[in-house]
Amino acid sequence: MTTRSPTELGSAERPRAEASNDLAARALRMAGWSARAAWVRARFLIALAVAFVVVGRWDVLRTYWDRWTAPAAREAAMGAVSADTEYFCPMEPGVVSDWPAKCPICHMTLVRRKKGDMGPLPSGVIARVQLSPERILLAGVRVAPVRYAPLARSIRLVGPMPPDRPPRRLAAQTSPEEASWLRPGLEAEIVPEPPDGLPARKAIIAAVEDNERVTFDIPDWVGPIPRLASATVRIPMAGREPFLSMPRGAPSIRAGDPRTIYVCGEHPASTALEAGRCPQDGNSLMRTPLASNQKVGWWCPMHPEIRADAAGGECVQCGGMKLVPRVVSYSPPGMVLSVPESAVIDTGLRRIVYVESMPGMFDGIEVQLGPRCGSSFPVVRGLEEGMRVAEAGAFLVDAETRLNPGLAVAYLGANRGRTTAAEEPVELGALSPPDRALVLAQKTCPVTKKPLGSMGSPVRVEVNGQVVFVCCSGCTGALEASPEKYLARPSSPPHPAHPQ
Repeated sequence: MTTRSPTELGSAERPRAEASNDLAARALRMAGWSARAAWVRARFLIALAVAFVVVGRWDVLRTYWDRWTAPAAREAAMGAVSADTEYFCPMEPGVVSDWPAKCPICHMTLVRRKKGDMGPLPSGVIARVQLSPERILLAGVRVAPVRYAPLARSIRLVGPMPPDRPPRRLAAQTSPEEASWLRPGLEAEIVPEPPDGLPARKAIIAAVEDNERVTFDIPDWVGPIPRLASATVRIPMAGREPFLSMPRGAPSIRAGDPRTIYVCGEHPASTALEAGRCPQDGNSLMRTPLASNQKVGWWCPMHPEIRADAAGGECVQCGGMKLVPRVVSYSPPGMVLSVPESAVIDTGLRRIVYVESMPGMFDGIEVQLGPRCGSSFPVVRGLEEGMRVAEAGAFLVDAETRLNPGLAVAYLGANRGRTTAAEEPVELGALSPPDRALVLAQKTCPVTKKPLGSMGSPVRVEVNGQVVFVCCSGCTGALEASPEKYLARPSSPPHPAHPQ
């Protein structure tokens, strides 16, 4: 038997080992090609999945990005006074600065606040929304100034005309609400029904009966007598209350009468004839020139019927409270302040008009209006001549405050609703928490005995080291002059002054 040496055996097995190595290398290459082909086909799906994640969680990613980019360090590098404070204008909240300055719009000194804090809304403003120019353009928002107009309500009645005997009369039935507007002597315009091209005749209301039956006398009817006719009565709003009692005509301005007044931007009821600060929030009063149809008058905020044309008067019903100045606007003869119907948002509980306080910023103001006259409403309270209201797109502006509440509730007191007796009055929203607690404990004004908050934000007064709140700035003088007279009442227990 022949035996082979190890050298001969290794040389015989070498081709087999090399073949095995070639097979392994070929398998690795095929696996790499397969992995590369799978990656080429899958990378589109991976990119699509990443895009879906980014779009779906963009708000979360943006929050983390803002946090990681260190805004405090960036502001410190820019030289801001403080990384967590800023300065804003109470009248124009869109004006914000990192440094103490004056508002370029109203020239009021900017107020310091913490970033993210809610800014107070002026008195009477229930919502505020800031819209970009693009959104205003897309929504078709258009503003128009509030002006005086000769508004009149038209009431149209239809009834039969008896053809038997003169004088010719038209008898029509109406509703109780319309009958309350009609009275004998008013002039009407009579038109046959159908008109048939005949001219209109004049008529006079002869009687308005309790059963809402209105009779019209037609003295000059000539020609055929129709079976039915319509009577249209136009009732000027300037001759109806409360517009009849409003100041009208040119104001009587005497020598020495003030032609400027200082008003608080957030509390319009706080007025003065000299520069100073608002007693409610301490902000500087703004100098406001009067228009040609305005003058300064004096009145009692608690009893508006007590008025005077000169300073120094007192209200006899309040026990000697000094009358405070206010701006009195005079309407042109036969005209009333009007607002377009399209600018009014009627929620069922209140009517709101959105006033453009600055470009792109709209304030929702609750208004009191008279009956609709055509396409306009007469304004009883809430608006002044020259205010720019959203006459087109007001519904979309109101919807923006409801669909995106963050745009409106970024301000203290925004979207304030009506309160009940069990709720905290909305006028306390501008007070600090300690002051609010004192007002809720005190409840009534020591001078007038009226509920605190019924005349706006209560005014804080310190008398002999004690903090007492009164209903309005007109009560401060009486309280400071005779503190023992009012603080002795059990309805207003004194409170120790708390640190500011």
